[in-house]
Formats: sequence, structure tokens, C-alpha cells
Amino acid sequence: MNTNLKSEISLRPATLDDVDALTALSYKTIRLKYPEVIGSDAVEGYIASGAVPKYYTERNAFLWVAELGEEPVGAVAIKDNEIHLMMVTVDHHRKGIGESLLEHGERLLFDTFETIELESFRDNAQAVNFYRKHGWKAVSEYPMPEVGIPMVRMEKSRPNS
Repeated sequence: MNTNLKSEISLRPATLDDVDALTALSYKTIRLKYPEVIGSDAVEGYIASGAVPKYYTERNAFLWVAELGEEPVGAVAIKDNEIHLMMVTVDHHRKGIGESLLEHGERLLFDTFETIELESFRDNAQAVNFYRKHGWKAVSEYPMPEVGIPMVRMEKSRPNS
């Protein structure tokens, strides 16, 4: 069942108390969705590196958490003119959570910037199609430094008022 949960989602600024829950949901989603995009070895190497909890700790001030009830189910990080991260637990993909997070991030960024950016794994068709559906345009492709994973940079301009 693909129930849309958008009306049940609350968004709030992250705290350091969210790091463990966001790390756990990220690990689950990364392990289930990313092997087909970047390969199993890259997934396990990334998880073993400790980068996920480090990211959520170091960028906590730029994070917003999506909750259902009191359960964190996703996050968006915004910094400068960029949607820096979008993560939704795989258990709730395609239920409106990502859309709520993206709309929130866009609103905050468009308060300051005319054009905003994000990057995604080029071969993550689900994510790239999601962004395109929400008005994002691919502007460049490039290999991720040091590992060569194909990336796509996308932009969106502020809607005319």
C-alpha cells in the first residue's frame, strides 16, 4: 500500500540527540537501495568509514528532521545555496516524506537564493526522477573525486512570485 503520509509528517530542526536514529535509518536505506547504484563494496566501505554519524554530527545545525509521531523517518540538510542531503527511511519511500523535506528545504533556500543546487548519484534513477518531477534540471555530470562514481548536479530557480 502506498499511503501518502504527507499530512502526518512534522518537520523540526535536528538536535544531536537525532544522530543515532538518523544514522540507523541511513544505514538501512543505503544498504537496501545503494548497492545497485554504487556497488556493495562501496556501500560497506562508506558505512565502515564512520562518515554517516560524522556527517549528522558535524552538520547538525543545517539539518531538519521529518517525524511520524515521534519517530524520525527522514532528514534534509541545507547549507549555502544547496540541498546538501536528502534521506528518507526505505520503509517510507514514495509516501510524501521526501516531497515534504524537499519543499521545506527549497522554501528556506529560496528565501535567500535565486538558484539552488543539489547533487545526486547519476545512476540513482529513483532520486533523479524525483528531483526532475519537482522541477529540478540536470546541469552537469562528473565523477565523484577519488572514487569515480558518476554524479549529476541539478539546479532549480526560484519560482516567479
